[in-house]
Amino acid sequence: MKKKIISSLIALSVITTYAVQAKALEPSINTNDKKSEIMDKLSKLSEGKLKTDLHKSNEKDGKLHVFVSGKLSEKQNIDEKSALTFLEDNRALFGVKGDSNNFKILSINKDNLGFTNVKAAQLMNGIPVRGAEILVQFNKDGIVSNVSGSVANDIDSPKSLVASTITDKQAIDIAKKQFKFNSLSKDPTVEKQIIVLNNKAYETYKVNIYYLDPEIANWDVFIDTNSGSVIDKQSKIRFDGAATGTGTSVDGSSKPLNLYLSGSSYQMIDTTKPMTGQIKTYTANNKQVEPGTLVVNSSSTFNTTAFKASVSAHYFAGVVYDFYKNLLGRNSIDNNGMSIISTTHYDTAYNNAYWDGNQMVYGDGDGTTFTYLSGDLDVIGHELTHGVTQYTANLNYQDEPGALNESMSDVLGVLIETYDKYNVKSGGTWQFNSADWVVGDDVYTPGTAGDALRSLANPTLYGQPATYSNYVHTTSDYGGVHTNSGITNKAAYLVAQTLGCEKTSKIYYRGLTTYMTASTDFLGARNALAKAATDLYGASSAEVTAVNNAFTTVGIGSTSISDPYEPNDSTSQAYAITSGTTYSSYIATSTDKDYYKLSATAGKAISINLTNLPKDYDLYLYNSSGTLVAKSINGSTTSESISYTPSTSGTYYVLVFGYNSAYSTATKYNLKATF
Repeated sequence: MKKKIISSLIALSVITTYAVQAKALEPSINTNDKKSEIMDKLSKLSEGKLKTDLHKSNEKDGKLHVFVSGKLSEKQNIDEKSALTFLEDNRALFGVKGDSNNFKILSINKDNLGFTNVKAAQLMNGIPVRGAEILVQFNKDGIVSNVSGSVANDIDSPKSLVASTITDKQAIDIAKKQFKFNSLSKDPTVEKQIIVLNNKAYETYKVNIYYLDPEIANWDVFIDTNSGSVIDKQSKIRFDGAATGTGTSVDGSSKPLNLYLSGSSYQMIDTTKPMTGQIKTYTANNKQVEPGTLVVNSSSTFNTTAFKASVSAHYFAGVVYDFYKNLLGRNSIDNNGMSIISTTHYDTAYNNAYWDGNQMVYGDGDGTTFTYLSGDLDVIGHELTHGVTQYTANLNYQDEPGALNESMSDVLGVLIETYDKYNVKSGGTWQFNSADWVVGDDVYTPGTAGDALRSLANPTLYGQPATYSNYVHTTSDYGGVHTNSGITNKAAYLVAQTLGCEKTSKIYYRGLTTYMTASTDFLGARNALAKAATDLYGASSAEVTAVNNAFTTVGIGSTSISDPYEPNDSTSQAYAITSGTTYSSYIATSTDKDYYKLSATAGKAISINLTNLPKDYDLYLYNSSGTLVAKSINGSTTSESISYTPSTSGTYYVLVFGYNSAYSTATKYNLKATF
């Protein structure tokens, strides 16, 4: 399989320069580069089965997204020390500049397939870097088998100072001035964090500001520790507002409720789940309070209009818990049995529902745009999945990671609703039905039948792109998180259409909780989900193919192609060829370089032909010392040829690569040499 992004790092400066200058500037070879050494080491350990993807997205923080799998180490102890040693020893591959102490362990967990996953945070000056997290995975034998995540690479640390100019108390005052509120609901918290913007690192105080009046808000404000400037701020509220919406309609059907009887009072508290916490449902009584007053009744029958929103919220919260626990083995939102708390009747005619970082909140809607927002199970599943994401990948709520955050909630929200609709818990057959793949259809515009907030089957129905080529670049809505989620939503729909809902649920859950990190982008999501499918069903399975094909269809990555000559991305990996044989292969990425080697005899002519070119490819010949001795650089798709008679015998290297980053995964080139 072709995964060739790492090879670009071996000669990154060469390719970058060559793409913008005249063809007379030739690429050089640096086989002693530290990154090349690490790549060679990992390739040898993996015996040619190394899979790599190192890429930068278009986010303003410019992180390097890492996905490397294969045999990446010898057998060793499975512990935090081994994970840290691996990361430090291979830091040059990721472009981490510090000499030591670049990482700190965040967690270590053994999953149900026997893999041990160690999550580490990147440090600069001993301070965590926002969104820079990397996972080191050990297999059962103690071999590092996968590394994934995001790091701030080729970034210098902020200048170390003896003491910050700004104190943490001053930082709190600065953060407060960014908002208008009547009072804070919690004391602000302060911690230091490095953030990277426009390829520059800043040492900041991260100050959390949380208030309920005049509206719900939960903000992290990042303040430069030396200048006092506000570098960035992020909302921690995860919600679907009136623009996109999440909602519910209470349809009048009877729902079974798990209650708690205290004296003569029946309380909306579910204690039947195997969790340390409880499922509790409150009412705000149309005020702006959280959690409000526990919903109670003198009878076990909650059958009046006043209870409808609370009945739906309480019942559906139990369904979400059962989905995660029974199907996926997750014990509540945090996987540690935390309580699931819902507040209904929030504010007056409130067109919103959201996860606030601690609990669920539902408005009643205004009756026109929305009805009771707690009545639609896919909306509740969506919002509670934001909680699951918070405790696992913790995807940043901005740009591609933010759109992916929204998409994972949409996908799992729909799967949760169909899990309940087809009574899977009690043995029903879990059906795939295209009509089910919408969000908010039960609560949005109650006076209009048949519409919804979003369609995963056809995102363009509601103004979302369905392919990456139509990605919407905007500064609103945190970079269009509720818009661009349509791209990965469509991919998930295609996966489920091929594999069914149960396998899709398991793949997406494992991808989210095991392989995604704070800055995972769309291509990183493809890698994460394909790896999850590999873990569950095998590397050559139809499930892996379904994931890859779905993402290829929406324009995220390309379908993996088979190349028997890989890896051949440097002279040390050059593939040996024989005289008169035709070799067919791909230039598969914009940074791909294919090296071949031949044994030449002094005075005997070498003739090389490069034909069947889908793009502008160039042909180079080097001697054993790495000196360029001949080249062919015709334009467009014109064939290339070299005729050269060596004066000395020895090994010669043939290089094929795309001019100005040209590549094609659709058509193979043909290479033939006689010597």
